Amino acid sequence: MWSAARTRATAPFRAIRTYVAGSRKIQLSLAGSALVALYAIIIWKAPEFLVNQDLLKRAAVEQQLTAEHNSRLVAISIGGALVVLAGLLYTARNYQLASRGQATERFTKALERLGSEELYVRIGGVLALERIMRDSPEHHADVIQVLVAFIRDQAPRHSVHIQAHEQWIHPPIGMEPVEPPAEPTPDVQAALTALLQRPPTTKQEPQIDLSHLHLRGAMLSSGRLDGANLRGANLRNSTMRSTRLTYANLSEAQLEDTDFSSGHLDFANISGAQLRNADLAHSTLRSANLEGTHLEGAKLFNARLQSSRLVGAHLQHGDLASVDLQDAQLWGAQLQHANLVDAQLQRAQFFGAQMQHASIRRAHLQGTKFDQVNLRDSDLRDSSLSGVTFDRADLTYAWMTTKQTEETNLSPEQIHQAVFIDKIDIPPATTPVRLPEGNVDWKEYDPT
Repeated sequence: MWSAARTRATAPFRAIRTYVAGSRKIQLSLAGSALVALYAIIIWKAPEFLVNQDLLKRAAVEQQLTAEHNSRLVAISIGGALVVLAGLLYTARNYQLASRGQATERFTKALERLGSEELYVRIGGVLALERIMRDSPEHHADVIQVLVAFIRDQAPRHSVHIQAHEQWIHPPIGMEPVEPPAEPTPDVQAALTALLQRPPTTKQEPQIDLSHLHLRGAMLSSGRLDGANLRGANLRNSTMRSTRLTYANLSEAQLEDTDFSSGHLDFANISGAQLRNADLAHSTLRSANLEGTHLEGAKLFNARLQSSRLVGAHLQHGDLASVDLQDAQLWGAQLQHANLVDAQLQRAQFFGAQMQHASIRRAHLQGTKFDQVNLRDSDLRDSSLSGVTFDRADLTYAWMTTKQTEETNLSPEQIHQAVFIDKIDIPPATTPVRLPEGNVDWKEYDPT
């Protein structure tokens, strides 16, 4: 009964749809007939448009017929060429629609594979999406969004701070803490690789958001993560060699023992991140924000940090040999026992920094500001001090030469504090020299 009522209710709509379809066929038929008639008129009138009528009238009858025949052949050829061109355009359009339909179908099947419980099926889905991203630029942004969502769904969350209501004074019997994995699962790693190796595009891409995820030990080398959000992520022991991270957000991330060598981190936000023992050799961090970053024991050999911000950064025992810190801000930075040999420090600002026992030999210090810096037991030999300021700096037992005092304005107290190595006769076998404490008259000091 209900079916019959519904049939009667939809009958008018079916009649209208049939009428519209029939009318469309009639319109197409009429349009085709009009084009054929127009084509016939063009062929008939072709001599009037393609042949000079004055010359045609003075020519013989046979020549007139030949000229008219040839002009009509030209018109037929032009019409045939137009028909062929229209056919090619129609074929190309159909091929484009078919390809788009196939890509959409492949995309749908790949999404179904990502939801599988089998690991190898999910990996196959990731690889299928990577192929779609290369074959179909229209799906480029969609694939990125799906891969990011897949990683966020599969990878565990990383949280440094445990909420108060989650803490147990006495854990229940049999309740063992879950140890996070040492490396991403194969399907997550495949998705990360697909994101890194994605083809370039001229269109704006959606942001890759991997913030607060546990991705320890991930392989992320030689890829593109420009502008990615990695805030608070755990990427310890990861490999990011030669990876582009320009404008990326790595603030408060766990990056201990991570390999960033030859990476590109210009304008990146790395403030508050943990980079102890990380490898940043030969990397570029121009205008990067490393405020409060922990870089104890990190390798920054030959790194480029021009105009970077390292306010309050921790660089104790760091290897900064040949580093470029021109125009950098290192206010209050911790550089105890740091290696700054052959460093480019022109116009860098070390206001209030702690640089005890730092090696600053052969460094380029033109215009560098060491105001209120603790340079006790540091080594400044062979460094150019032209234009360097040491206002209220502590140079107790700092190793210098008398020639260096001619290049800068040191106070009498600072000169008395420093150790002028060229005034001390040091035996070759005595290295290093054990310096006495207190005020010493170095003219009478016998290191033996």
